Amino acid sequence: MDKWIKSPWFTRIVSLFLALLLYTTVAIDEANTARSDRTFLPTASTNTESMDNVSLQVELEEKQYVVRGVPDTVEVTVEGPVSDVTQAVRQRNFDVFIDLNGLGPGTHEVDVQHRGMSSQLSVYIQPRTIEVTIEDRASVTQPIEIEFVGNNDVEAEDVFASPPTVTPNEVNVTGAKSEVERIGIVKAIVDFNQLAEDGIARNVPIKVYDPQGNELNVFVNPSTVTVEADVSMSDKRFPLIAETTGELNENLVLKEINLSPVTATMYGANETLNDINNMEPLTIDLSNITETTTVEKELNTPPGVRRIEPESVSAEIVVEEAEENVLTDMEINVDNLDDGQDITFLEPEEPLIDVTVTGLAEDIENISEDDIRVSIDVADYVEGEFYADIQLEGPDDIRLRTDTERVRVRIE
Repeated sequence: MDKWIKSPWFTRIVSLFLALLLYTTVAIDEANTARSDRTFLPTASTNTESMDNVSLQVELEEKQYVVRGVPDTVEVTVEGPVSDVTQAVRQRNFDVFIDLNGLGPGTHEVDVQHRGMSSQLSVYIQPRTIEVTIEDRASVTQPIEIEFVGNNDVEAEDVFASPPTVTPNEVNVTGAKSEVERIGIVKAIVDFNQLAEDGIARNVPIKVYDPQGNELNVFVNPSTVTVEADVSMSDKRFPLIAETTGELNENLVLKEINLSPVTATMYGANETLNDINNMEPLTIDLSNITETTTVEKELNTPPGVRRIEPESVSAEIVVEEAEENVLTDMEINVDNLDDGQDITFLEPEEPLIDVTVTGLAEDIENISEDDIRVSIDVADYVEGEFYADIQLEGPDDIRLRTDTERVRVRIE
């Protein structure tokens, strides 16, 4: 036995056995460790998510500048561990911005940056760069005009009893100098339905347009206004009348003036219409009329009245050739002669003159001496000789004249 143990081959065999045993033990241990890692300690996985409509902020400390060309939002894609991606997408507790500090007026291409993201995330922003324009800031105060919509384009004058009012009636407009210089009109856009109940439209938005009607990208303060309007529209009808000025040629006489239409309707508040009793007469100038003709006459809108219908009328001026008749030896009446005074006619020696009557044939045929009165007024004269003007009176539709325009008399 001792001889066998001391044999070299025994030593070699035992060494080989021990080596195999050690190798087997280590291999089994590594296999168990690997299987245990896969079962109880899984490796971290990654995920990718995109976020639309992420607000883009502008960082610019210089208040005298405004910036154009900046989109409101961008698209952000994040990639990394699932937990970090989920937190970024759900909470959005990060900022996306462009830094314009240190840049002056002009056009610049700037990078879109981010902050507040986990360092474990890869961040991709679309677009990566943006071209922006920095301009000098300008401000101007502008009056507000009201535009009404939502009532089939009916004019405000057709609906409201008095002009609508806007409060405030002007706003401050701020923006790039190039935009402010293009301002054409500032409007408050009012829906008729907002006024239907109590005549008040609140929080009416303000829009700013250039002369071509394009909306401008400017800031308005305040951005909304209040519009009030009186919706108690009433109406009242009045007859139309005409009066004449000037004189026709001697060979013509006015027969009639025909108005079409013969009435007009005013629209406005009740209290305004109640104070109006009649229409202002239409004035017809006869001095340039040479024949029967028709003219258009504008109707005057009284203060406080919203509108008048129609806005104008036709006036037919009918004229005819004049007829004449001479009434001879018409007696001159003396007015305002004091009691106890006597008057003597010197030129002419008798208180009689001839009077020419001009008018329509039918009027001339029916005229008589009793329809005409010839007189002089001596109220302002003292005793002595003087000239007195002849005064002629007769029907309105005829003309009177005499070759004897004044007479010489003596009062004693």
